[in-house]
Parts: sequence; C-alpha cells; structure tokens
Amino acid sequence: MGTSPLVTLSGPPAAGTTTCSELLSMAYGYEVINGGDVFRELAAERDMSASEFTAVAESDPSIDRELDRRLEATIDAHLEGNREPAGEGLVVESRLAGWHADGRATLSVWLDAPLEVRADRLDDREETPAELRERERSDADRYREYYGIDITDLSVYDLVIDTGTLSKDATLRAVKTAIDDVRGVEHTYREA
Repeated sequence: MGTSPLVTLSGPPAAGTTTCSELLSMAYGYEVINGGDVFRELAAERDMSASEFTAVAESDPSIDRELDRRLEATIDAHLEGNREPAGEGLVVESRLAGWHADGRATLSVWLDAPLEVRADRLDDREETPAELRERERSDADRYREYYGIDITDLSVYDLVIDTGTLSKDATLRAVKTAIDDVRGVEHTYREA
C-alpha cells in the first residue's frame, strides 16, 4: 500500500501556511504537525509562556535545534510507517519543513506574500514591516549558521505560491491539485 502522503508547507510569517494546513486537514483528513505548536509544547515542558520561551530561544540555539529535531523525527517516523496514529496523511507546517523532508515529501510547498501584505495580516501582533523584515533576517542568519541553509533557496520546493495574489480558497485549490496530481488522482475538468 505504501506510505501515506507527506505534505510540507513552509513560508515566512503570515504567508498562509497555518490556514492552508488546516484546510488541507479538513479536505483530506490529514494530521497536521505545526512547528509553532511544537514550540509551545517545548515552552510548556519548561513551564514557560511562549513569549518567555521566545526570549530564551533568541540566545539559546539548543531550542531551535530541539524543535527541528522533533519535526525531523516526526517526518522520519511517518515515512517509515512508524507513527501512531497512522492516518490518511501528514502535513508538516514549519519554516524549514521542506528542508527537513529532504526531498522525501509527496509534495513540498512554499507559500509567500509581499512583506506589506504579511505585515497587515499580523496586525494582532503589532509588528511593523521593518520589524518583520528584521525578524526574517535574524531567522535566515540562524538557519545559515545552524544548518548551512539558505532560506531564500526555494529549489527544495515542488510548488511556490504567492498568497498575496490568491485567495485562501484559490491557494487551497492549487495545493490540492498538486497533491492529487503527484498521487495520480484523476481529475475531470469541464471544457471552457
């Protein structure tokens, strides 16, 4: 029967990865592993709030490395058929999910949007475009230092979508079409 599908969703903050992963879960019944949720689990294990843990993580590389180790272990276990519960499929959503899958995902997707669009989506966090740009630069520097990853290298992704130009429904349709295509699911389209 083979391994159930593995989809990775990556992108910068507020690009739509969480929304898309939730919609894929509803559409296919896939389990979702969200990097942010794993981060909050790590914080809870240390009896810290997410904001307290974020402050510690900025100067403690072991936190990023543990988060990434857990995500990679989840991907490995899924691909080896050793995950419980074994579901219809798995969506792993994190900034480095495509890199963690290392070419083994059914489909790796990068979602992006212009900085100003993403900053508007983060209005509840009150992060300015300049602050968002600085956070992304800091993250990129850490990924390069820790793993030798250039986060701007999108060659590890099968599909790159600008969510600034597409609605969440159109984004979902594009990702679903790609998933179905790589899985060999037949589509019937009406002639225009």
